[in-house]
Amino acid sequence: MVIAIAIVAGFAELAYAVMNVSAMPVYLKWSMHYGEAGITAIATAFLFCEGVMKGPFGIIGDRVGRKRLMMAGPLLSACTALLTLLVKPHQWYFFVLLRAIDGLGAAALWPAALAMIADVVHEDQRSRAMSLFNVTYLVGISLGPVLGGAANDLTGMAMGRVAHAVSGKAPQFVTYGLEHATADPRQASFYLISVLFVITAVAAWLRIPSVQPAHHALPEAERHTASESLRMLVVSLRQVPSTMLMAFVTFFGVGQIMFIVKLFALAEFGVTETGFGALLLLPCLLIAAVSVPLGTIGDRVGKERAIRFGLGLCAFSVLSLIFIRSHWALVLGGSLIGIGFVIAFPAWMAYVSGACEPSQRGAVMGAVGTAQGVGAMLGAPMGGFLYEHSHLRIGFAPWVNGHYAPFLACGLLLVVAWIIALTAIKPQPAR
Repeated sequence: MVIAIAIVAGFAELAYAVMNVSAMPVYLKWSMHYGEAGITAIATAFLFCEGVMKGPFGIIGDRVGRKRLMMAGPLLSACTALLTLLVKPHQWYFFVLLRAIDGLGAAALWPAALAMIADVVHEDQRSRAMSLFNVTYLVGISLGPVLGGAANDLTGMAMGRVAHAVSGKAPQFVTYGLEHATADPRQASFYLISVLFVITAVAAWLRIPSVQPAHHALPEAERHTASESLRMLVVSLRQVPSTMLMAFVTFFGVGQIMFIVKLFALAEFGVTETGFGALLLLPCLLIAAVSVPLGTIGDRVGKERAIRFGLGLCAFSVLSLIFIRSHWALVLGGSLIGIGFVIAFPAWMAYVSGACEPSQRGAVMGAVGTAQGVGAMLGAPMGGFLYEHSHLRIGFAPWVNGHYAPFLACGLLLVVAWIIALTAIKPQPAR
């Protein structure tokens, strides 16, 4: 069951990585001619709907079962990826609408998948099981930019050769020689995204059994606690206040850089789209390979200790990126961030799943997801604004400019989240 869920999550994360990290920022920047502030504002629609709706979809999953949501969410995004190609540059409101629908799809998928793992895995093994989500996340992050960038670059070069044959002019790599072409090669990655989401839905249909949530085996009187109501969500929010605050601050920081990291690498290091993916590929795959053993640290030393160590490592690594300017520093710093993430995240999810009764698991995990989403939703436009308009200068690091401002904000916010973990996350009593 856990492996089946991981397969579905892997294809979904790959599709979301191509869309959010690779395809959308580049398409909006160079094909639609939006600035970074506009790009992140559009992306915020995704984060808003995902964050706000995770709680309600968690409750729905508790009520009707997880599999239906794990199929419906990806199918929504398979459609929006293709519809994006029909939007004209001045129709920014359609970009916002389509990204909002993507957010609904993600909000349906992730709480259902996480809650299903918690349903079928005993508490003392949950960190190990949740660590499989690190594998899927890292594989998605590592392969997504490679596949999305390669789809664009290869399509562009092929179209450039055709344009060269038509015009007789030698094609340039940067422009793909498309002066006489009628199509945009940056659209190629959106077809890839749609295919990946369809594969996700099919994998869920074929591999995920139609099982009811664990609490459905309880007596009828006890099942009513999972009713689909706003009161249920409010109760869930009150159960994990410190965890929700930590989630909000962490993703407020992560949101600063999540949609501009590729634009940053292309602008500051002059890499191609495929080259950016290559920078991430090896370290992400190596971290994915060790993420399951690292993810079990929470089971062995305590979930709260694993959360503290992982967040602290992430904060230190993000700040170090600002003061060391090189491709290899980016790779090394990114690797350390990944290691911190794979230590903290499974312990974090296991900690949350153990903070509630089974009948409330989807709602509580969705509520924490809502806190994450709200943080990222506020962080993303702030990061885009800082990237485009900040005049950051640091005397002993003369290469630092406004493009580094979101990374500084991210690092400082992760330090705050680490302090919250040190002071407010307490060991849980045994259930």
